[in-house]
Amino acid sequence: MKDIQKIIREKVEEVTARNDMVWAMDNSYRLTAFNCSFGQRIKDEDCGEAIVGMDLEPIYASCEFFKICLEGCQKALEGEATTTVHMFSGEGNNQFHEFTFQPYMKVSKEVIGCCVWQRNITKEVQNVLSLEESERRYKEVQEVADVGHWIWDMENDVIYWSDQLYAIWGKEKGSFDLNYDSVVGMVHPEDRVRFLEHLEECVQGKVNHDITHRLLLDGGIEKYIHSKGHVFRDADGNPNRMSGTAQDVTKDVQSHQKILEQNIELQNFVRIVSHNLRAPISNLLMLSKIYDWGKDGNNDEVVQNMERTVEALDNTVKDLNNSLSFKSSVKEKFSNVSLTEVYEDVKTLLSWAIDETQANIEVDFSEVDQIIAVKSYMSNILYNLLLNAMKYTREGISPEIKASTAEKDGRVLLQVSDNGIGMDLTPERKARIFDMYGRLSGKTRGKGMGLFLVKTQIEAMDCTIDVVSQKNVGSTFTVSFRK
Repeated sequence: MKDIQKIIREKVEEVTARNDMVWAMDNSYRLTAFNCSFGQRIKDEDCGEAIVGMDLEPIYASCEFFKICLEGCQKALEGEATTTVHMFSGEGNNQFHEFTFQPYMKVSKEVIGCCVWQRNITKEVQNVLSLEESERRYKEVQEVADVGHWIWDMENDVIYWSDQLYAIWGKEKGSFDLNYDSVVGMVHPEDRVRFLEHLEECVQGKVNHDITHRLLLDGGIEKYIHSKGHVFRDADGNPNRMSGTAQDVTKDVQSHQKILEQNIELQNFVRIVSHNLRAPISNLLMLSKIYDWGKDGNNDEVVQNMERTVEALDNTVKDLNNSLSFKSSVKEKFSNVSLTEVYEDVKTLLSWAIDETQANIEVDFSEVDQIIAVKSYMSNILYNLLLNAMKYTREGISPEIKASTAEKDGRVLLQVSDNGIGMDLTPERKARIFDMYGRLSGKTRGKGMGLFLVKTQIEAMDCTIDVVSQKNVGSTFTVSFRK
């Protein structure tokens, strides 16, 4: 018996430096060994001084912290080892403690006592709860965005889908044999070859996984999926895993297709209207030219007003036709364009404005000179941006204009800056200056078609334009091209 008590004391001393509490008792509930943490806890609970031989049963019965030990120790003395977690409510937070009750026996299997190990597992529990909460929120986000994530173990042909991905693909988790062949089999037959070729290029490291394709679900239902991912490789550079996300973009694609159809219908409508208007407009203009002027002052004034109205209508129809022709550009018109050459042509066309305003134009296309674009469009874009810079100058100040190029984030930027009157731009006003006839002020000269045509031609080349401006400081227009 003394040898057993010695072994217990040695084991208890091994964890003396820990915050865990360890103590032992005999089958009469007499304390036989304990570490410092247990002794301190006895004091903190106002249970006196921990002394070997003290009776623990009254403490178990009266002290809230130790009440769980009554049942645990009883089971241990009956030969059953148990572990239980108990929650203690505190001020503003809960504490979780794990109690392990282990019987110790003689060689003859006779139980002669119990060893108790207590440890504070609050942090571990909170980490688990936090992880569960994060997973819950992640699932909610996936449901709202209709996006799921996937992992493909290439070596073992094992694929993992998140719950939302099963929902997107219309499959029930646990009843769908998830592997490479089953996934590829659901890709729409008309998109399958493109999908497989793209996947092969990803595995070879030629492209990043980023593709939109159709699924053909049960019942003939079609969905559009946008999938993005990354290929991971082993130490030898061989692909062994892919992971990424997939999102249901069916509504977006269908909306886009509907807008395209509406645009085509609108363009056809405008063409029909403008075509039908051309003949009567031409006839009215011709009649005004053959009118016998000077015989009747009143008639002269009426015909003159009619002529101005018809000419304005004629210009509007021409503007509409120009806008449509800009938007219907085809890829064959794109070529390698030198901005320096474009500028030299534009400078000749603008020589009258340069002389009139005494403008100083500084050009720096050293960083990027060659771009893929429609040359006629680039001439019109640069022409209008430079003309605007000379048109809207501050009184008594000669225009200082700079045209330059730069590369940023895989794009080519063409910037035209000036020191003109500038503008107070709200988002709404910024949008208006690119609208047809979108002048911000009636005091400015011109019809306001220049920037509209610039924006139309830029968008026809799948590019973008932006402007920053400050009143009485100047403006900077930035055109962003694909590299």
